[in-house]
Amino acid sequence: MSSNFFEVNDVDFIVGGKTKVKKMSFSIENEGDIICLLGPSGIGKTTILRAIAGLQKIKNGQIKLKGKVLSSDKINIEPENRNISLAFQENSLFPHYSVEKNILLGAEKNSGNTDKQVTLNEIVDLLDISQILNQYPHQISAGEAQRASLARSLLSKPDLLLLDEPLSNVDQSHKEDIQEKIKKMLTKLKITTIIVTHDSYEAFYLGTKCGIILNNELKQYDDPYNVYHLPNSIEVVNFLNRGILVPAKVTSPKSLENDELGTITGNFVKPFPLGADVKLLIQPEDLEHDDKSNLKLEVVDRKFRGTNFIYTLKTIKNLLIPVFVHSHHIHQHDLQEKFGIKRPIHIEHLVCF
Repeated sequence: MSSNFFEVNDVDFIVGGKTKVKKMSFSIENEGDIICLLGPSGIGKTTILRAIAGLQKIKNGQIKLKGKVLSSDKINIEPENRNISLAFQENSLFPHYSVEKNILLGAEKNSGNTDKQVTLNEIVDLLDISQILNQYPHQISAGEAQRASLARSLLSKPDLLLLDEPLSNVDQSHKEDIQEKIKKMLTKLKITTIIVTHDSYEAFYLGTKCGIILNNELKQYDDPYNVYHLPNSIEVVNFLNRGILVPAKVTSPKSLENDELGTITGNFVKPFPLGADVKLLIQPEDLEHDDKSNLKLEVVDRKFRGTNFIYTLKTIKNLLIPVFVHSHHIHQHDLQEKFGIKRPIHIEHLVCF
């Protein structure tokens, strides 16, 4: 018998007769874990949440919560009997109730659950919405409505909380603060949560694990660190868009060679035979700047990210390589200047395809 808190086993998620995600399986081992599902728009992320909530039936596989089958080809527990709360991306507030009344509906939904104690004032303070409690949904912004919907879901104290792009309409100035507070609250209350998002930074911060959905499949389901640093396919690399694949030849069990960058040493994530032609993933933080290096490349772009710069360097063969440099670096490089790369190059994880 499985001890996982929640499971999806071999489920096809279908909408309008079209299979959005096929043969999907993943599990949440511990109560209180936060899972983030990433993928492009229209890939089926919301369909997955709707099926888990019981708003649409599945034709194959199983969805289980706390050892109980919620959905299968023969079973479909009604949404109101699942103790699952779903907060949609769109405004789902009742228009004829005040914001406060909308939020309190969550408390009424599950007033019998004493395991997860949280008050209205705590939730209101968490999401910074005290100023809109007496207003009605048509009087508040999209971001405020989204936070009010989230407040209602949190106050319902569900066994499983489903959040569909929960902060997509929230101003960037609020977003990081709210992310931090939500994570603390969910952890404190041990509310198991599945978050659908297109924001990889949000997923990497909030998620105990992250799932990448591409081309109708769950491509990778792993710790955020591994998803970023050890992507398991070129598809995941391209989706995350955090580096470049460069051609190289394997020259030893711990090194390879690129015509322009020279010898690159490190530990292969998976073994390749000597002489194999591979594509090596280089991420912005893999290379170090060195003005004294004899390997100098042309700067063709520079992005300021506050705490750092991302320089894009062009090789003679027109490879575009991103390099991370701290913003307090002693000097900046302008476009078309030469930028030195420290040699020999060492990358701890050699991710190759």
